[in-house]
Amino acid sequence: MSSNVIEPPVSPALSNSQGNPHGGGIEAAASNWQCHVADVLDLSTGLHPEGPPKWLQAWMAEHVSLAGHYPETDGEPARSHLAKEFGISPEQVLITAGAQAVIEVIFHAMKWQSLAICVPCYSEPIRCAKRAGCSVHTIETGDRFPSVDAWWWTSPNNPFGNAESFPEDLSGVLDESYMSFAERRTARVIPNVIRLGSLTKTFCIPGLRLGYVIADTPTIQALKAWLPPWPASTLALHLLPELLPEADKRDMQIAVARERLAQLLKKYDWHCYQSQASFVLAKPVATLPDFSLQKILVRAFPEWPQLKGWIRFGLPGDEADWQRLEEVLCL
Repeated sequence: MSSNVIEPPVSPALSNSQGNPHGGGIEAAASNWQCHVADVLDLSTGLHPEGPPKWLQAWMAEHVSLAGHYPETDGEPARSHLAKEFGISPEQVLITAGAQAVIEVIFHAMKWQSLAICVPCYSEPIRCAKRAGCSVHTIETGDRFPSVDAWWWTSPNNPFGNAESFPEDLSGVLDESYMSFAERRTARVIPNVIRLGSLTKTFCIPGLRLGYVIADTPTIQALKAWLPPWPASTLALHLLPELLPEADKRDMQIAVARERLAQLLKKYDWHCYQSQASFVLAKPVATLPDFSLQKILVRAFPEWPQLKGWIRFGLPGDEADWQRLEEVLCL
């Protein structure tokens, strides 16, 4: 399948997936709608519906002096705390400035010449693989598994939200950015598999850029050689130990909100994929509603023709957000 697909016109209420592969584009939406950014309800991402922790502002004010220090090159104290949380050695952990920082360099670092990836999918691994001269084999349901250097496996899947274990006897990357922390803790180091994770989804801190890699020590060193000497901001490295104790509670909040969203969409006759992530992929039986009426940003996939008409909804936060969404759905 070619990734050079001409995109059809996209409503201002649907985030441009090529320009914003994570969703988002809230500044552009506010400009189109001639409103303040605070007036836009952004459901185009998979961020936690409760927003950042309520104590984060006070914590950052108290620790503002950290902004005056270079980060530790080994990612401490974040690295040791995450290793303890996952029951592995610190040498098997690489702290990064979000998962995307690793996606940008992983094909060069691992010297992979061929990659297989199930589509439709988050398209950044495809872009980065091709840029590194790695041939990409896109796989759809029913296709035979090709012989390649590496597989890119996302669980829960983006955009469908279903969770599937990394196939046995294969090697490559397991992107677990939307996985619950209960599952992440039990995975440990998987032979021949690079576990790639984001911490920004669960804790809703995309502006702080915080992710990780779990792998054997030689792989960690190979990746580290391709990354900048400072893995993430000093503030982010010191924030991680404060975030981890909230992980399970936040995962539970996601599960509750996800079920509520699925039931709301089904109430108005939308077809929904069963999701285990912080979003729901759905398609209306009738015409797609105009989300701009309530200044709601949702995620469309014009780069994947097989997803035409499907929308990925992030999770609303407070009751006012839920009401805004329902007012559009019921039209």
